[in-house]
Amino acid sequence: MQKLTHHQKEFLLEYFFKNEKYTGWKNIANKLLDNGKCILPKYDCIWVGGIGNFINAEPAKDAVNCLEYSFDLEYFLSSEWYKQVCTQYIAILSQKKREIEEEYEDICNL
Repeated sequence: MQKLTHHQKEFLLEYFFKNEKYTGWKNIANKLLDNGKCILPKYDCIWVGGIGNFINAEPAKDAVNCLEYSFDLEYFLSSEWYKQVCTQYIAILSQKKREIEEEYEDICNL
């Protein structure tokens, strides 16, 4: 499993995992991104559709009334959904970069 940078992780959390209906979503998502697995009390998977399509939830072995979530980052990163969102986000970043470079040049030329 690849090690994600801070910016990569924040992008994935914000644009794919964010679920404000569930208080612990960010801790769970971080575990999935870091380890590919996470064990939780037995509830329905907190992500339905979207990123939930890439998370497998099964009864956890050696744990009572718990689910083990599994997430395959490489598989997710190869999905068309990820590629589409990423392409749109990169376009936004490119625009911001151009604006910052223009501001930089303007200030330097004062």
